Amino acid sequence: MTAIPISKQLVEDTCPSPLRGVLPLRGFSLACGLKLDNGALAWQSWGAQHAPLVIVLGGISASRDLAGWWAAQCGPGRALDPRHLRLISIDWIGGSDASSGPRNDEEFVPVDSLDQAHAILLLLNHLGLAQVDAVIGSSYGGCVAQHLASLLGSRLARLVVIGAAHRASPWALALRTLQRAGVESARTPQDRRSALARARQLAVLGYRTPAELECRFGESDPSSGVLRWLAVHGERFVSRFSAASFLCLTRSLDHHQCEPAAIRARTMVVAIDEDLLVPVSLARDFVSGIGSHARLARVSSAYGHDAFIKEESAIAAILEASLATEIDA
Repeated sequence: MTAIPISKQLVEDTCPSPLRGVLPLRGFSLACGLKLDNGALAWQSWGAQHAPLVIVLGGISASRDLAGWWAAQCGPGRALDPRHLRLISIDWIGGSDASSGPRNDEEFVPVDSLDQAHAILLLLNHLGLAQVDAVIGSSYGGCVAQHLASLLGSRLARLVVIGAAHRASPWALALRTLQRAGVESARTPQDRRSALARARQLAVLGYRTPAELECRFGESDPSSGVLRWLAVHGERFVSRFSAASFLCLTRSLDHHQCEPAAIRARTMVVAIDEDLLVPVSLARDFVSGIGSHARLARVSSAYGHDAFIKEESAIAAILEASLATEIDA
């Protein structure tokens, strides 16, 4: 692996257009013991083929479109610049985008965070990419990134995990169980859609903090303030996400388990002090389990778990520092 800080390498003066593809997953074995006989993994590669390779993974509602969900960090002049780097991203298996997932809102096979990592490994091998300079994962993507780091072993130089740990916290697991309960009990398509909107609204409250909502809406009329804000989040989510995908991926989050000691890459774990879903204590345990080649970075933000989206400058600084760290050859 190169010892050159990868954020310093200028590969292209202009920004190449993203390339997209779909990798067939025939007879793809899942951790649950079932198989996807005609599976598919939708992917995107953004940047020159010979540029340092960075895999970027987001939350359950993220997609391979990095310029869409993480435009604050991915793009020309950003911390993850496709003029300097080759950025690879995917649509989640079990999601509502172009990878295999529920169709017509029907129940889908259980998908583990490890399954997502195995599919990415197949993609890397398919593309002939032996070495990976960095894997960056936020929220659910941070869970998948851990497994991918374990699978890659010495093929990976750097790992950055934001807002995730080696297991789900009891509070997060309990909250997601309540979110799913409403969706699971709905009997008609319209009721299921309404239940999904409420589940998303409850999820958003877990992503933020009471302090942030008080600051934004404390003096406003609830009907045009916090309640309208919740309604917009619910409406936006159900317009692009199916209930079955929500059930599949939140269960995947709850069942996430990773052995920290199996991670060999130099690792930065980013914890948000106010994160209700992934407490700093759990992130600290994760770092301790990885060993001396792991570090913990703490960010304080009223946005809580959503800090990886909202705290643009702080997250960019951590990403740039992580990518600039020299790795011994």
